Amino acid sequence: MRSALAQRLADGVAASSTQQVSLDVLYDAAVAFDRSLASAPTARAEIRGALDELVAAGLLTFPVSPAHFDVREVPRLPLWVRRPPRGRTGREGLSMRVWPAALEAAGQIATQTSDLDVLEAVSAFLRSGGAQRPSVPARERSLQLFGDEKRLDSLTRTRLFTSGALTLDLLRCHPVPIPFVSQWVEGQPDPRGVALLIAENHHTYTSLLEITRSQAAQGGPQRHVGYGTGSQFPSAVLTVPLLKPRPKRIVYFGDVDLKGLQIPASADRTAQQANLPPVTPAWPLYELLFDVAPRRSTTEIPADSAADAARWLGPLASSARELLITGLRLPQEAVGHERLTDHPNALLNI
Repeated sequence: MRSALAQRLADGVAASSTQQVSLDVLYDAAVAFDRSLASAPTARAEIRGALDELVAAGLLTFPVSPAHFDVREVPRLPLWVRRPPRGRTGREGLSMRVWPAALEAAGQIATQTSDLDVLEAVSAFLRSGGAQRPSVPARERSLQLFGDEKRLDSLTRTRLFTSGALTLDLLRCHPVPIPFVSQWVEGQPDPRGVALLIAENHHTYTSLLEITRSQAAQGGPQRHVGYGTGSQFPSAVLTVPLLKPRPKRIVYFGDVDLKGLQIPASADRTAQQANLPPVTPAWPLYELLFDVAPRRSTTEIPADSAADAARWLGPLASSARELLITGLRLPQEAVGHERLTDHPNALLNI
């Protein structure tokens, strides 16, 4: 039975567009599988052991010359490995297999023994009535099919999936976005409906939450306050329906820079495609940010890209566009705890 780390490295090697795969690529794949390998004293030995398994299975070869090994520590590691040419490893056996109709396309492009293992597991799943099962989170199905909850994470980057021959829908599972941190603040009902206020950065999130609680205690509005986890928010917005009470408005506040404007614009597209409320700017907070924030230098953005990114800010788009073009940005932390205390209506009126 191949170890989980060896299988993850095998998937990475099989997915490589070149026969020669560098040690850096293998190391990154190992750390992506198990983050503890980034610092664990045993990491080097675990990676070498996994590579030895793959050599024994005929899935890769080491360099012949000792000059192509990293010998600074023990055990030594190859600076690169080489996989067999496409179509040689186990191809004869694969081409003679008869697969269910749903797997015929995958069977035609399977080129590795590891591909065969995947198709065997999926075939058994389908034979046992898998197509009628409910769709579950991908890592639950991955554990069931392969004994490794993270195996599908790497498999979806291999040709079996990128070609469309295999899909998560066929395996009756779906990806699950990382949820954002959110807290409900009890206060007075808002006639506009329950709001979810999202901050791009977690320091601003803390200040928004503290001031919202203080205002609610004095008769201010109730709302959810969340931290969008930066660039994760366009995916995490899909978890909004899990909040209780369910928000009727999603209001966002972030940096005025290229990334800070692209994140909510992307989240807005995702939300509307999923029939969720649109992601709209927290206008009073952005207006205050433009008034008080220090202009910080950053990379100048071409006019077309700046206009596209700034469009989400509506009436403030022109001002945001000029900032981006001239290489300036506004950090949202300028509207922090003290500023919000001095300008309470900026938060009350979102």
